Amino acid sequence: MKNLLVFTAVSIVAMQTAQAATVYKADDLRVDLTGKVQYEAGAFKYDKQDKTKRLNFGGDGKARLGTQFRYRFSDEIDLLGKLEWQMNAEEENDAKTDSIDVRYAWLGFRYLDQLEMAIGRTKSSTSQLIDVTDIFELFGSSANDNKINGIKPFASKKDDQLTIGYDVGNWDLRASYVFEDDRRTRETTDGDRNYQYSLSARYSTDIGLDLVTAYERQSFQGATAMLGDMTSWGFGAGYRYNSLYVGAINGYKSMQAADNEEFSTHFYELAGAYQLGDFLLMAGYNNEKGQDNLADEGNRVDEYVFGVSYQVMPRAKLYAEYNVDRVRLDDRPRDDLYGIGVEVKF
Repeated sequence: MKNLLVFTAVSIVAMQTAQAATVYKADDLRVDLTGKVQYEAGAFKYDKQDKTKRLNFGGDGKARLGTQFRYRFSDEIDLLGKLEWQMNAEEENDAKTDSIDVRYAWLGFRYLDQLEMAIGRTKSSTSQLIDVTDIFELFGSSANDNKINGIKPFASKKDDQLTIGYDVGNWDLRASYVFEDDRRTRETTDGDRNYQYSLSARYSTDIGLDLVTAYERQSFQGATAMLGDMTSWGFGAGYRYNSLYVGAINGYKSMQAADNEEFSTHFYELAGAYQLGDFLLMAGYNNEKGQDNLADEGNRVDEYVFGVSYQVMPRAKLYAEYNVDRVRLDDRPRDDLYGIGVEVKF
């Protein structure tokens, strides 16, 4: 989750020293250690056999640990790198094969504090759009990343990805390109991904208003009745005034399958937060509606999210969230979801 009450232009390879502990520092080299520990409990998901029923109350612990460095190569160039893992205490997979996940693994450089480049498992350029409404820990941001025929749009991170950013004046411009190879895990077994690229731009005004747009294209080698090239795009706006933040995004997704079959959706998300002392009050709404071959599904996402967090210490907080899902399956309502959690950063 990004703290949108202090939403500023954050570089694609920012060292984020505010959430890091420096373990080594010299004239030209700095190495930081980052991490956090979380425990969450509640009813977060639906039963796979009956998707109108929530799962029983349960808990899950997880932790992140990473290191990042900055080396001052010259007056104009900084060399940068980051490696971060996420460790999950509990997984649905009994073999625990997914209990350790690499979140970031990249090398890059920054030139004149304006041009940046990173390659590896990097943050996608479309994150500029998603961050506008991504203010929750447990729920929210569910309309933009809802899959079409098993393909996920607007993924926040990608393997084998080159990301470039250029910061000039009030503009933050970014682009990402994914290099496919035989070792990279595919998101589908129906066809191999040919290429993927994305573009985004953000303009930050002097009155606290940020305007964002993003475009993503995923192309596959060949097409089937349920798989084809997919285009996703959207635009958004975030506004902050003292302790208040409001944000909204609006966009479309479209997959062109074989025999001119088209699967499309229109989505939008709203989010708001208000800082009240050590408390942060949050509310959001997410909606996605099917079009073309998905029109008969109606509202694929239709939910309200409410949350509150309490800053116990500068790097520790408690939070609780409640999700009201209004989608009906076979004319049956879905159960509400809820959860609580604690987070400690270092």
